[in-house]
Amino acid sequence: MNGPVFETFVVSEILKSFANEGLDYRYFVSYYRGRDKKKVKEDGETLELETEIDLIIEENGTLYPIEIKKNTQAKAVVTAAFAVLDQIPGKKRGMGAVICNCPDVGSLRENILQIPVWYI
Repeated sequence: MNGPVFETFVVSEILKSFANEGLDYRYFVSYYRGRDKKKVKEDGETLELETEIDLIIEENGTLYPIEIKKNTQAKAVVTAAFAVLDQIPGKKRGMGAVICNCPDVGSLRENILQIPVWYI
């Protein structure tokens, strides 16, 4: 259960930051849980998982996807669902992030960062 508790903590801290700025986060923050399946290879096995994006922050028509993982090292494969945002007309996908227990900020891919949880 510590993974879901960690995710809830991160989301609540981000929502509180909007509230502390006097912004109604309902206009800026959402999430995605899709019925489309993705196949992921993990430890030699192929798993079929529902796609999800833990948090999407929208600003000026740009969608910033965020994945939240309790791990100390982020993997770019957990951001595969971010591509779903490219199909939304009139919106573009901005820099994505994986918030985790990593020691430092780092780049996972061209437009995806790993961000330590203590940054929030």
